[in-house]
Amino acid sequence: MSKIIFFITLLICLVTNFLFAQNIKSPETPMETTVFKKKIVDTYQYLENTNDTLVQKWYKQNGIQSRDVLDNISGRKEIVAKLLEIENRKSFSVTLLNITNNNYSFYLKKTEDDKTGKLYYKIAETGEEILLYDPSEYKKDLDSKYIINYIKPSWDCKTIALGLSKNGEEIAEIAFLNVETKTLLPEIITHCWPAEFEVNWLPDNSGIMYLHIPVIDSKDKNYILNTESVVYKLGNNPLNHKAFFSRKNNPEMNIDPSDFPMIDSYDFEDKYIIGTLSGATFYVDSYYADIEELKNSNVIWKPLFKKEDELLNPIVYNDDLYCMSSKNASNFKIIKTKITSPDFQNAEIVVPENKNETIDDYAITKDGLFYSTTINGVEAKLYFVADNKTQQIDLPIKTGMLSIVTKNKFSSELWVTLSGWLNSKQRYSYDVTKNKFTEADLTPAIVHPEFKDFVVEEVEIPSYDGVLVPVSLIYKKGLQKNKLNNVLIDGYGSYGISMTPSFQPIYLSWVLNDGVYVVPHVRGGGEKGDDWHKKGYKTTKPNTWKDLIATAEYLIKEKITTKEKIAIYSGSAGGILVGRAITERPDLFKVMISRNGILNPLKINEAPNGPNNMKEFGNPDIEKEFNALYEMDAYHHIKKGVQYPACLISIGMNDARVAPWMSGKFVAKLNASTTSNNPVLFAVDYKAGHGMDSSNLQLYNDFADRFAFAFWQMGHPKFKLMKK
Repeated sequence: MSKIIFFITLLICLVTNFLFAQNIKSPETPMETTVFKKKIVDTYQYLENTNDTLVQKWYKQNGIQSRDVLDNISGRKEIVAKLLEIENRKSFSVTLLNITNNNYSFYLKKTEDDKTGKLYYKIAETGEEILLYDPSEYKKDLDSKYIINYIKPSWDCKTIALGLSKNGEEIAEIAFLNVETKTLLPEIITHCWPAEFEVNWLPDNSGIMYLHIPVIDSKDKNYILNTESVVYKLGNNPLNHKAFFSRKNNPEMNIDPSDFPMIDSYDFEDKYIIGTLSGATFYVDSYYADIEELKNSNVIWKPLFKKEDELLNPIVYNDDLYCMSSKNASNFKIIKTKITSPDFQNAEIVVPENKNETIDDYAITKDGLFYSTTINGVEAKLYFVADNKTQQIDLPIKTGMLSIVTKNKFSSELWVTLSGWLNSKQRYSYDVTKNKFTEADLTPAIVHPEFKDFVVEEVEIPSYDGVLVPVSLIYKKGLQKNKLNNVLIDGYGSYGISMTPSFQPIYLSWVLNDGVYVVPHVRGGGEKGDDWHKKGYKTTKPNTWKDLIATAEYLIKEKITTKEKIAIYSGSAGGILVGRAITERPDLFKVMISRNGILNPLKINEAPNGPNNMKEFGNPDIEKEFNALYEMDAYHHIKKGVQYPACLISIGMNDARVAPWMSGKFVAKLNASTTSNNPVLFAVDYKAGHGMDSSNLQLYNDFADRFAFAFWQMGHPKFKLMKK
């Protein structure tokens, strides 16, 4: 690969002279390089330097201008007001529920008077509720407001590890709360990400195992590289932790700097711990060790399986190892072998592959094995296996999404949570001896009369190559096929993640305003099993946006809408989906909305979290994968003189997952290239991150921006720009 050669001094002069025209257009300063005989021109590379004063000013001016436009679209405030009204029907909400082996329930509870969730607990689910901690008290002398985004009680329930983060950031701190005194211990652990990487208490409650991140500055080239699993003992200096699973400690494993050496969660009675080299990858290398070795200076890790074995979700029950396997089984099977002498070639098949249903999850109790399946990612079922017999369990309601939770592997307690596009989450406990579900909702049931006339339609449509793509449509009863419907297409298609049905009034507010909400389950997701993911991965990634394009064409063919009435939306890795859809077919869409999108993946190796994401999208140092990254790069596919759709591109400048400059470069090039009069807005928020820990109010305002912008551009009479 040839090296990029340019003169920094010249670039700074160009930026200084031209950056701030009244229309906030950026100067074109082409940087040319040749990679694998392919000429690459990067015109707005200087916008990657977000520390530069002039570049910062450009981002801020865009943010101010966009805010001024969005705040003056009529109907926007009504969207926020409606979502708040729906939320306020709940007297409280409960999240992060942890039920311990001795029947303590720890959870976050947020009432209508709270800005964020507070930590409570009960002895048994029906016991007296006791307030433990209000995160507004944490470092309250600082301007930053912290939220609790993770809780992990010790085995004896005397201490709780709390993950606390601020300003939408995901890299957090771990504090320790004494349950009896309701006070924080003096130790604070930094350089960690507890909401993403599991925290485990040591068997004797003396401390925790967690993933230590040496570099947490997302602008540093070594950001979240060379992480290590460490042991920290309470009472010690927080800087004094002992690494026991890391690249440095375990050179024999050939751990890549981008790998995350993590410890899976385990139960108190387990004899073994499992370590995985994980990250933004579907399959991982895995090892195991005797849990007693945590007492020693070194842990002796033994190989368990490699990523090539295509195994997922290992569960150890005594000496038996269970896994989901896609080896010769795209819809997955569940197998069993001995952990001390694993033989995956001759493993016992506990649940064979079902060609019509994809195994989604499974859990083990002392009574047997429970597993769930989905059909096209939108219809869920539950099964129970015991004594070599499998039976389907009749669910209390029809559901699109099903999650299974157990207290631990060695008890009978099991709960399922069911939800769908139009029904909110409902939680049930299940008694296997009586084959009976009992309602166990954590919050009061809420009625939503405004959604009673909504219709869900599940279809399959042929993509460009004839492959059938599942598509979910939600609309008001009596939909007219008159080409006048405003459509929002919401997709993703990466990491094997499925767009499972879940009740989200935010998206249903689009339908409340007489729109049609559409979810194409494009390739790259997991709706149709492992092959579905692989057919939208690296070199096959074009299938992802071609499936979205086929969905838009289907809606037009069915006279549901026209190209002037279609908005497409996605975020994060979904930026590839929507960015390439409009650069390949700019004529097909009226609006594109991207949130923290990967819009310049060719520079993935220079982005925070980039080396980790190469596992899903490709490595630019490998010719075949470089070409794949170029093909999925929306920034590099923008062409001069093309009429592009209206765009609302939003970022959080604290985003540590996707580089904000990917969106910045895309906006600059699009503004300089499009010949349409469609607006291109760049909403820049300096108090936000990737959006994972945003408050409900912030989310409501963000989505009101997106929906109001789209409706305005489509000509909805309720949404007009009131100020120019």
